[in-house]
Amino acid sequence: MTSKVKQRIVLIIALLSYFLTALSTSIVITGLTKISADLHLDQLGLSWVQNAYGLAFGSFILLSGRLSDLLGRRRVLNMALVIFSIGSLIAGFTDQTVVMIAARFLQGIGAAILAPTSMALLMDYFEGPALVRAIAWYSSISGLGASVGLVLGGVLASYLSWRIGFYLNVPVALVMLCLSVVTLKKSRVRHESFDWIGTVLSVIGSGILVYAVNGAKNGVLFLIIALILLSTFVGYEKKNQAPIMPLSIFHSRQRVLAYSIRALFVGAMMGFWFFISEYLQEVLHATPLLTGFAFLPMTLTLFITAILVPRLIMNWDNKHTLILANVLLVIGFLWIWIGGNHGYLTTVIMPMILFGIGQGLGLTPLTNFGIADVPTAQTGVASGMVNTAHQLGSVLGLAIMVNISSALVNAQNIAGQFRIAMFVGLILTIVCTGLSLMIHVEKK
Repeated sequence: MTSKVKQRIVLIIALLSYFLTALSTSIVITGLTKISADLHLDQLGLSWVQNAYGLAFGSFILLSGRLSDLLGRRRVLNMALVIFSIGSLIAGFTDQTVVMIAARFLQGIGAAILAPTSMALLMDYFEGPALVRAIAWYSSISGLGASVGLVLGGVLASYLSWRIGFYLNVPVALVMLCLSVVTLKKSRVRHESFDWIGTVLSVIGSGILVYAVNGAKNGVLFLIIALILLSTFVGYEKKNQAPIMPLSIFHSRQRVLAYSIRALFVGAMMGFWFFISEYLQEVLHATPLLTGFAFLPMTLTLFITAILVPRLIMNWDNKHTLILANVLLVIGFLWIWIGGNHGYLTTVIMPMILFGIGQGLGLTPLTNFGIADVPTAQTGVASGMVNTAHQLGSVLGLAIMVNISSALVNAQNIAGQFRIAMFVGLILTIVCTGLSLMIHVEKK
């Protein structure tokens, strides 16, 4: 097998891995009504069908990056695919609420391992301009997977069965497993002492943080507990000789800024996805299927931009590409906030196009900054940090937008809540723009 063929297969494995993690987040959204009816779920149980996946994803993602550094990419990737497939299969078959929630949690663990491991694969097998192109595709696939999930979930729930959405993961994962065994090189296990205490602190602290901001009762108490645990985790990692999260990864100012910007950037976009879905269905009275198709302007522009962005970065640079991306997001949120509620054509389409271009432009340089100049032995950790910022940012950003809009506007006023949330998104993206200007790129 030639090196070019191997690179293509590795790229397919990485992209499909990340695609599945995004697809499994959104494919459930447009099928929640049917899932609720079939499993006789109340509102609390239904919310946990969605939240269990995000809870596991956010809790285990930091651990997963370190695991692939210690145990090898192929071994950890194959383990993730098996875990993800088992969770998908159980979720498709079950008629029990508790089993469904447990299956979604298992899916989330598999996804938490897949995301950083797939990015680390790209860093292992690509370099130079080829790595820039691979990262561009990887960065765009999350938005693409989420968009496809909304459409596919609506189609399956409306015409076939929501269960098929879970079953489809299994054959795809099996094909990827075969490709992994044939293509990826075996890595020796690095016999280093494992940071069990740091692992427990990070998993429980991150999990409680995700739980706290997802509308838990006594949320403030859980938030305080999470912050105490995570502060203890950082303090412990400073003294540990073999930490799960080497704090040296934060010695680079541009990496710290990249993680911070990514969290705010993704948080604003996740809030948009949530509120625009509600706006389309509750205010414009679109069906779940039409709601899924309504995202096509953003999906198509994101996909096209992702193809073009490597050339733009090479001709320009990461910093200015990122600034442009954030400016487009600011204009999009400003458009919605000023424009009011005048229907799909005037309120939604143009911001969606701007958001599609902005995401296509922004996620690649953010990824490049997040993994820049990282030692080979820490590429998995760097990938884990990029995905941790992405996942926790999406949870925290959505929570901020939901809580502020709910506090200021009556729950029955969906259009009013939508406008307030878009104003919060505007503030978040303005902060992103300011932080992007602070990135200093050293000339080599």
